[in-house]
Amino acid sequence: MLGRLIRLALLVLSLGAAGSVSAEWRGPKGKLAGAAHGLPAESPAPPFSIRKQAGIWWLFWPEGQRFFSVGVCCVHQGALHSTFDPENPGYAAWQHYDDSLQWAEASLRRLKSWRFTTLGGWSDFATLRQCKGQTLCLTPVLHIGSTAGAPWWDMWDPKNLRRMEDVAREQILPLRDDPRLLGYYSDNELGWWNATLWKMTLEQPPSSGQRRRLIQLLRETYQNDWKKLLQDFDPENADGWRQLRRGGMLFLKSGGNGIRVMRQFLGLLAERYYQLMRDIIRKYDSRALFLGDRYQSFYYPEVARASAAYVDAVSSNLNASWSDGTFVRWHLDTLHALTGKPILVSEFYLAARDNRSGNRNSQGLYPVAATQPARAVAVRRTLESLLKIPWVIGADWFQYADQPTHGRADGENFNFGLIDIADQPYDEVTAAFASLDPAHLKAQPAPPRLDAADGAPRAPDDPFAHFEPTEALMHWDRERGFVKASTQYPLADLYVCWSPRAIYLGVFASDIVEAAYYRDSFVPKSDRALWIAQINGHEPVRARIGAGREPLVSSPGVRVENLSGINLSVRNVAIMEIPARLLGKPQFNAGDTIELSSTLLAHCQAYRMEWKARFTLYP
Repeated sequence: MLGRLIRLALLVLSLGAAGSVSAEWRGPKGKLAGAAHGLPAESPAPPFSIRKQAGIWWLFWPEGQRFFSVGVCCVHQGALHSTFDPENPGYAAWQHYDDSLQWAEASLRRLKSWRFTTLGGWSDFATLRQCKGQTLCLTPVLHIGSTAGAPWWDMWDPKNLRRMEDVAREQILPLRDDPRLLGYYSDNELGWWNATLWKMTLEQPPSSGQRRRLIQLLRETYQNDWKKLLQDFDPENADGWRQLRRGGMLFLKSGGNGIRVMRQFLGLLAERYYQLMRDIIRKYDSRALFLGDRYQSFYYPEVARASAAYVDAVSSNLNASWSDGTFVRWHLDTLHALTGKPILVSEFYLAARDNRSGNRNSQGLYPVAATQPARAVAVRRTLESLLKIPWVIGADWFQYADQPTHGRADGENFNFGLIDIADQPYDEVTAAFASLDPAHLKAQPAPPRLDAADGAPRAPDDPFAHFEPTEALMHWDRERGFVKASTQYPLADLYVCWSPRAIYLGVFASDIVEAAYYRDSFVPKSDRALWIAQINGHEPVRARIGAGREPLVSSPGVRVENLSGINLSVRNVAIMEIPARLLGKPQFNAGDTIELSSTLLAHCQAYRMEWKARFTLYP
């Protein structure tokens, strides 16, 4: 359930602690690398800072200049002699350099020439810091919570707290005096899976502080009335409060309001987590920034909101919604609205089918372009879009080198690299980075974005074409067709377009559905997401979508297609075709006026999003 957290933990374990990458390193001429000496300081270096100027959030160097951080994750030497697999070749610096310092100096020269400012997570900081020309920022991932089991295990257990402190101390002390240390990520892609956290908390012993707080929340919510609890939950091995206090499990009851209690508990755990992370980090380094825990390309509003009091910036990975490098508006806009904090995009990435490492790009759901030139165009589009968002202060590319030909230990096999496994740069992609001046572009006033208020655009020839992940809706005019939400914190974007025969609506939402919510691991129809659309006051169309099943539509004449899933698959993408004849018209014409009212209720009605708009049909 922890998604890419598990995959990257495997990477961390394969690399070992900082500096261990070079411990076994031998270049082609058999030279051993020197010992890392770091950059000790007689007194703490001045800190990096974050400030808002003229409505735009910026990072500031200790020397006072503002900048936009453009980083790279996983700048490390790859496979060692002992771990290199000729049947599944991957990047191995010893094949190309005499020693680790030569690799580090060459890598830094490359990154600087490509305008990168930052060495991101899982980089070989110990070796790179040996170079006299190392001026890039450092943003390590500490893995404080995940190593100690948080938030899954009892975050009030002194044993777990000691483990968190040990992990933080071991990671922070070797780096904290480096003048180029920008800040720390406490963890990576925890996921915050609500049903799994609930289940694992209830499985803890009665002495668990985490479990006792959950029982207390339930007693307060239901006024100690077991019958009221039974309206929302299906208990197992518990027929009253006394038994529940000692053990037992609670599953969601379909059609109830238990999801709201579960989300409340999620917020309580998040509050505890972020406070612990801030206090532990500050104990060992009062200077560097706390950059959050790198959300897994989705987030729960309750978790994001809880982070606001403790982080200096909130961080989220950004899985581009489409293979052309574009992404939904709500993801970063709502994250900032919930927290009021600047945002670091802790990972963004794109692959190409045509690549020199032999990557098939088949084990995972990530955006894939056809060629390296197309990949470069998409990369530039993503970065330029991020630079136009006032509260985004940086973005880290994932990753420095391609993944092994046939995939990492977890199978992920993507052409994510700036360089291939033979150490050769993808010139089109690196040129896309090098051609941009991020600080200059970020300082420019961003033009207002178009939307359907200025007129709904014409539909493509086949609005349902390419209906598959990272492709569905990509050929729509999603700028002019964007419908602004009436809801304050939307977790979905709505798009509209038209043809003479029909109005088309497209929705791209985050809907986190876990089988663990239910005793039989089956999502009932009544708990699936509900999408309602009404045009010009006619009978509303109701469609059950999500949970990885076929859509159910109230009106036989309306076509709905849906891409969705459960557990790790959180995207819920749907298209609705409403024919003109169902609205009492032979056809639609340019200049017609449309009044639209639409609602999307997420899984178990946990979140409600609404759109109300009046627009004309644009020629």
